[in-house]
Amino acid sequence: MTSYKCSVDACKRNSDVLCVHCEDHVCNKHYIQHVKLANNELFAFSDEINALVNKAQKYDLTNPVFEQLEQWREEKHRQIDEICDKKKRQLKIALDRTIDDYRKKLHELEHDVKKSIDEGDASFRQIEIIKNTIEQCRQLCKRFETLDYFQCNINENDMEIGLFNDDLFTGGGTLLSLEHHLKLNEFYEKKGQKWSLIYKASRDGFSASDFHHYCDDQGPTLTVIQSRDGGHLFGGYTSASWSPTGKYIHDSNNPFLFTLTNPHGIPPTKYSVRNPKYSIFPQMNCGPIFGAGNDLYCCDNSQIDRNSFFHFPYSYDDTTNRGSLTFTGEKHFRTHDIEVYRLI
Repeated sequence: MTSYKCSVDACKRNSDVLCVHCEDHVCNKHYIQHVKLANNELFAFSDEINALVNKAQKYDLTNPVFEQLEQWREEKHRQIDEICDKKKRQLKIALDRTIDDYRKKLHELEHDVKKSIDEGDASFRQIEIIKNTIEQCRQLCKRFETLDYFQCNINENDMEIGLFNDDLFTGGGTLLSLEHHLKLNEFYEKKGQKWSLIYKASRDGFSASDFHHYCDDQGPTLTVIQSRDGGHLFGGYTSASWSPTGKYIHDSNNPFLFTLTNPHGIPPTKYSVRNPKYSIFPQMNCGPIFGAGNDLYCCDNSQIDRNSFFHFPYSYDDTTNRGSLTFTGEKHFRTHDIEVYRLI
């Protein structure tokens, strides 16, 4: 067996231990000293750790981060203020233009009336046109006085601000409020869509022939019906023509029924088609008919006869579970007025 001397200088003893740490052969005495020396380093380590702990406790990393966040906040507020000021100027121009157009229309009407008075031979048709124009101006004046006539559509994603007003539905309709305009465009899934009144039963007549005279071959239309009892508002949309075919029309462009006001307190709701094959049924001797069955049937001279009815749901989904009573609280109804708008 090979014998080694202790590797410590001046030590004449034979080695007893191989130190794995330093790979030296040492005697027991010097091995014990070597271990003690190594352990003494732990005190220095402990002191350094305590110093690091004390230093870490004094760190406040939030200050630089919060400062960056505050700078970001101030910058975004500045940008928002700039955008807001810019949009205020743009909206003021749009609002002023709307009022100016209204005043211009009144001056033109005033001139037409004065001219008719001076000439003294106005036709019944001219007088009727003047009466209708005055009524439109009167209704518009009332709406100017309401707080909700002009509303902003604020898109937070791209910071765009648009102005919504009664220009969405033109033609002198009287059944719908601004909220109804916005809600119907929401149903149609296009916020800024514009519509033009092509038929108003109280003005143009309630007969089926009146309806088809004004509404056939008009493209996509929105029908709004007001019931005589309760004044409830409901109707439907179709992209198909109302020209009589005597058969059901397949409309694959998302036709729907809707309620705006009803006796149940149901909020404005859209009822989507579930069988587009039976979307509408254009018939010569009837008003608007939606769905097989029919979900919504409007008869000839609907302001007099109670032959108009609901057989709902049939071709359209009932998501509010009131069935045929959804729209007016009764299965049969008479109309107080009907307005049909075409897509512009």
